[in-house]
Amino acid sequence: METKVISISDGAAIPLLVSGVIPAAFRHGFTTRAGGVSASPFDTLNLGWKWGDTPANVDENHRRLLAAAGAATMFRASQVHGTRIVRVRRGDDPSAVAAQQADGLCSDELGVGLSVHVADCTPILLACPRTGACAAVHAGWRGTVAGIARVAVKTLAELGCRPDELRAALGPCIGACCFEVGSEVSSAFVAAHPSARGDGRVIRGPRKEHIDLRRVQRIDLEAAGLLPGNIDASSDCTCCDGGNRFFSFRKAGSATGQMVGFVVRI
Repeated sequence: METKVISISDGAAIPLLVSGVIPAAFRHGFTTRAGGVSASPFDTLNLGWKWGDTPANVDENHRRLLAAAGAATMFRASQVHGTRIVRVRRGDDPSAVAAQQADGLCSDELGVGLSVHVADCTPILLACPRTGACAAVHAGWRGTVAGIARVAVKTLAELGCRPDELRAALGPCIGACCFEVGSEVSSAFVAAHPSARGDGRVIRGPRKEHIDLRRVQRIDLEAAGLLPGNIDASSDCTCCDGGNRFFSFRKAGSATGQMVGFVVRI
């Protein structure tokens, strides 16, 4: 992935991580901490309202994101670490969509911005160059165990997408280096993926086991029919970063903000 700096009308600029696998018919990106107005410890582009940041600052940060995305509206849902994916249409009420308990949004309409909020979980963006359908997915460990990546592919198939033509970009998240987990978590992954301890998805560490979320998600996407070359994954670990470029709940606890992964058909 590469960093693309998007200038907006008032002279502000937002750096976005973008992937070469997402077709040019879609504007997309993964935000970092840079480009906003929030003060420490939310500095500066905090896009989450629930962590204690000044609401007016978060609103301004979202205004900047919307300008950078070039979307008519940026939709979000109430994320609950599940696998439900909601279809969004151009005339939908953003407040009504935001009240929906879901961890993914999809659409095939022009100008509809789809976003997910993260601070260690994986933001997954999917796009279909033929149909114009796309999806934004929030994949924490619970959603990953439950197969939300596969659910997203199935949902886009209902919009006419073939799995082998889908493109997927996995944004910055906590890496296997830092995602040390208890036995209840590693056992859940092994129960869902019996070979996980042998193929690098569950890794034995010096004290506890570690999970490679992006590897699990990549294998799930390939199993759902995506071509390996159509999947791009950031190598950045939000926790290792130490708060320089990314927000990390594992690193900073509740004194953190949230980033966004978004996609919009243009």
